[in-house]
Amino acid sequence: MIHKLISIKNLGKYRNFSISRDSDWNGIFDSINAIYAENASGKTTFTQIFKSLKNDDEILLKRKTFNSEEDIEITFFNKEGKQINYNKNKWNYKVNDIEVFDSYFIEENVYLITIGNYDREGNLFQLVMGNEAKTLYNKIVSLTKSRKIHSTKKRNLKNKIKNALKDNSPEDKVKGLNNAIRKKEQLVISLNEEIKVLETKLFELAENFGVNYLDKINYYLSFLNPNITLTKLNKKGSNFIYYIKIQDHDVRSDSESIPLKHTLSEGDKSSLALAFFFARITLNDDLKNKLIVFDDPISSFDLNRRHITINLLNKISKEAKQFILLSHDINFVKDFSNKVDSCLNLKIIYNGNSSIIKHQDIKNDTLTGIFKDLTIIKNYLEKGDDSEFDKREIIRCIRPVIEGFFRIKFFGYINDTQWLGDIISLIRESDEGSMYNRYKMFLDDIIDINDYTKSYHHSSPNYLEIPINSNELRNYSNRTLQLLNKI
Repeated sequence: MIHKLISIKNLGKYRNFSISRDSDWNGIFDSINAIYAENASGKTTFTQIFKSLKNDDEILLKRKTFNSEEDIEITFFNKEGKQINYNKNKWNYKVNDIEVFDSYFIEENVYLITIGNYDREGNLFQLVMGNEAKTLYNKIVSLTKSRKIHSTKKRNLKNKIKNALKDNSPEDKVKGLNNAIRKKEQLVISLNEEIKVLETKLFELAENFGVNYLDKINYYLSFLNPNITLTKLNKKGSNFIYYIKIQDHDVRSDSESIPLKHTLSEGDKSSLALAFFFARITLNDDLKNKLIVFDDPISSFDLNRRHITINLLNKISKEAKQFILLSHDINFVKDFSNKVDSCLNLKIIYNGNSSIIKHQDIKNDTLTGIFKDLTIIKNYLEKGDDSEFDKREIIRCIRPVIEGFFRIKFFGYINDTQWLGDIISLIRESDEGSMYNRYKMFLDDIIDINDYTKSYHHSSPNYLEIPINSNELRNYSNRTLQLLNKI
């Protein structure tokens, strides 16, 4: 659906982001995409682009870049090669087959499940109630538009009569205008009756749909929050209200005496809204043609619900035409990426001037401790260094990997407050038969490597001014890995 991103400009922190030859990501999305975003880097703004692309040009105007006098500009290409532009405060093309779960969905749906109005595309009738409901809905929309047109013409005719009377126009002219008004009134009455009949049929379908929807919501709640059950779902105007069982009491979602806003935890609200959303998109026969976007679906979730959510997201990602997951939680992104068969990993960062979207090596970025430092050294030996900063980062990694190895090797004997110098002393002073004694044969290498890194340690005066010789750094990096292999 959304094939390629070209640029985002003057939108939030995306002051001037565009894909270029120098970009490490070519802008092409995959079928399944997982995007990690640092805090305050532009994740929510990126999500709002997809909501706007569906049916709301104006939603982006609230996020225009501060102090920018330029218009917001966004450019995509779809799979068919059509250019999709946001320019002069509107899209040149809408993509209706998009569903977005975010914090706004939670706020809008956790107390009343919104169906929507006839003048707004993408409401619940259209989304999940099947072809018969969609046909009825489209007829109502068409008739409602006709009614609006004829009502406007009737008002215009009444204004013409006022002007005609004021100008003392001929009686025949006034009579003709009155006849035209009566015809419009009859037409509007006829349209009202036809709309009412269709609405009655549609609402009957809604009642039947409510039963299926309730069952599907409870199905997902059984995974996400087994302590919550919906017992009833009633239509109220253009919404559904629901009854939720709390401590053996059925509470209406719009109850004032027991307000859910204060009764439900944040995790309960999130799991409810997520169950609503899952039910909404999976009851839809058209999921295979949709782009599904999830923005931080695990807000306020414990570890167990995070794992369950990943399994549910994995299933949805396989059924949808295109899937995009965004999160501030890099480990959640990693776990989801590991679960699916194939996934494009991206990250959003703010570089001080603009938010940018880059390719992400999720495996390396989620390494910790000794494994992360070992990977940095290994990558340096394979790919070389890019800057003075990178070389100092390599040196920083050398001592911790040796310390980390000995802490693992002698777990419970060497603690977190003992550093490489302390470990060297343990080896040097060890007697024959000591568990440290066998490492004396490597002591000269360990001391030499330790002395090399000391000069560049932050505790050393003027450590940032000491130049780094690339050949020497490569030599000590190799010796470090060789030492670890030996011991």
